[in-house]
Amino acid sequence: MSSKKGGEVQVSVRQEEATYRLAGRRTGSALFGLSAAQLVLVCAGGIAAVLTPARARSEWGLAGGLVIAAVCAVLAFCPAGGRPLHESLPPFASFAIRRATGRHRWAAPLPLLTGTPAERGRRDRGGSRALPRCLAGLELLPVDRPGWAGGAGALAPVGLVRDARAGTLTAVVAVRGGQFSLLDPAAQHQRLAGWAQVLSQFARESSPVTRLGWSLWSAPAPLAEHLDWLDGHAQPAAQDGPAARGLAIAMADYRGLVDDAAPAVSRHDLRVWITVDPRRLARRHGRAPDAAEAALAALKTLGDRCRAAGLVVSPPMSPVQIAEAMRVQADPSVVAAMARVRRGLAEHTGLASVLHALDSASGGGQTPAGDDAAGAVDAVHAGPLAVEARWDAVRVDGAWHRVFWVAQWPGLALDPRWLEPLLLAPPCVRTLAVVMEPVSLRASRRRINADSVSIEGQLHLRERHAFRVPVHLQRAHAEVDQREAELHAGFCEYGYLALLAVTGRDLDELDANCHALVDQAAQCGITELRPLYARQDAAWACTLPLGRVPDRELLRGMLT
Repeated sequence: MSSKKGGEVQVSVRQEEATYRLAGRRTGSALFGLSAAQLVLVCAGGIAAVLTPARARSEWGLAGGLVIAAVCAVLAFCPAGGRPLHESLPPFASFAIRRATGRHRWAAPLPLLTGTPAERGRRDRGGSRALPRCLAGLELLPVDRPGWAGGAGALAPVGLVRDARAGTLTAVVAVRGGQFSLLDPAAQHQRLAGWAQVLSQFARESSPVTRLGWSLWSAPAPLAEHLDWLDGHAQPAAQDGPAARGLAIAMADYRGLVDDAAPAVSRHDLRVWITVDPRRLARRHGRAPDAAEAALAALKTLGDRCRAAGLVVSPPMSPVQIAEAMRVQADPSVVAAMARVRRGLAEHTGLASVLHALDSASGGGQTPAGDDAAGAVDAVHAGPLAVEARWDAVRVDGAWHRVFWVAQWPGLALDPRWLEPLLLAPPCVRTLAVVMEPVSLRASRRRINADSVSIEGQLHLRERHAFRVPVHLQRAHAEVDQREAELHAGFCEYGYLALLAVTGRDLDELDANCHALVDQAAQCGITELRPLYARQDAAWACTLPLGRVPDRELLRGMLT
């Protein structure tokens, strides 16, 4: 079982329970649930309201003290974008400066395919950025494919995403979940317990894994290609007789069945990624640790654990496949021309001997390699051509995106299939991304103690002043006790962050798609989806399967 408690994912296995419970984010302190910043602002306002009139000894001093106290109260308590104003003000100010200076728009330096930038992923020779601000510092590195991933000469190199800004390496693998909805409840609980074991594997104190996550890109799938294939393989006119007439009737019936099923057909690309921090690696036998080797080892463990949990895991993705995923999520209209995109990327990487295989390969499939030295894709060739960041949306090439974050998970008891309406039947193109960071045992104990003190303090204050005790506080103490018992039993905690990116061809379609997705999420009990105002470009980059996570100001309050 994987249950989220107080801004953390509490991993435990409870197959005897038929439901799961997800609690709210961990925020606030012992004093009425106020955060440290709110306490500082309240104290500053109170001190200013007292000291300013005392020192000025005039009506103007009294007015000034009250104004300062009012400003502190507004910063501490007034919401903006679903968060207190003091947390939302810095990104709002940054966006206003970018807007005023014209840096909210970005265009790629051209031509892209005639040379390599002087500083890969940072700036080209002319000094302009070769990647947009939200993707700056990313590189796609080719690594020789090990034997467990298909052999060194059988497939293209494994692609690793290096984040120069964070100093991390990320490996990506395509995964399919199988027929989870068709399983009986006992088998579903077993699958969830298997995923809990996957998470527990990477929560060790000595693990170099800093975070892992998954990105599910979904879109309604057109059946034009399948119908064209059907027409090409059905030639009843060339024959005559009962067999030909029977075949024609069967084909007509099948086409009608396909037409009826077309609205419910969708494409799902699920990619799981794992991030390794080389700074956590220890030296062995006097030599520096190999970060790429550690990333591949973590990816192998992840794949083995996922297969044990009943998932279908493909070989690790190559640089070309990662670049293709970036292109598709940036602008879904390139799906129709994906064969040409694959050919261009393959020519750039030197894989000219496998263009036929690239044309016939499906998304997430295997790509033969023709040269051990080939396969390097500069991130600039996988990135977008133009980005325009707006207050509530971002335009990437020919598509508009709006990113929401799940501010509150459902608090009621849930069954294993509670998220199916949002996952299986997307009314539009959308991406659901979840980032998880393992919490060390020491930090978990500190948080449990802090949560216990906070709950006790809030209950004591409310009882002493005859305030009503809300429902979540009434059961919060028991939940903390359960977290502590599960922690002593050997289970681990994860911090988490969920982002939902909605895509449209223009702003009108984007607004309509957002309304449809919000209604669909409400069917699952997710009623607090809040747009990430003033940070849409950075949030969109975090939905890509690249291991990039939001900056600390975006993470604060969501992943703690």
